[in-house]
Amino acid sequence: MIEYHNIITALYSRLSVGDEDRDGGESNSIVNQKAFLERYARDKKLINIRHYIDDDESGRFFDRSAYTQMISDVEQGKIGIVIMKDMTRWERDYLQVGNAVEIFRRNNVRFIAINNGIDSIDQNTLEFAPFINIMSVRP
Repeated sequence: MIEYHNIITALYSRLSVGDEDRDGGESNSIVNQKAFLERYARDKKLINIRHYIDDDESGRFFDRSAYTQMISDVEQGKIGIVIMKDMTRWERDYLQVGNAVEIFRRNNVRFIAINNGIDSIDQNTLEFAPFINIMSVRP
């Protein structure tokens, strides 16, 4: 059994381009996502957390700065768990989602999308991640 409290838990937040709900710095939605993710991690006793935040970034592309850093940290073995609020925070291209799922799998990283009920500990939920993402794409 992996001791999840000893490894980095990445909390990924993203807000798309054009959010005007700001109080100077981070958007209020990012503040809310961070609080939601921290509460979830705390409830699961995951104490070694690190935020990766792409504020005002489109979900159409994977070359977002915080996302790219998070994947790099995954590939370097620094991260054991990636948590995001839901699949809409991730990426709109289901093939890219499938590639990212494979990166997580190859590096033994647990992936959780809270509001979609996805947790890679249950492989059945992970297999549907790209398809859930297709359904959340906006035209």
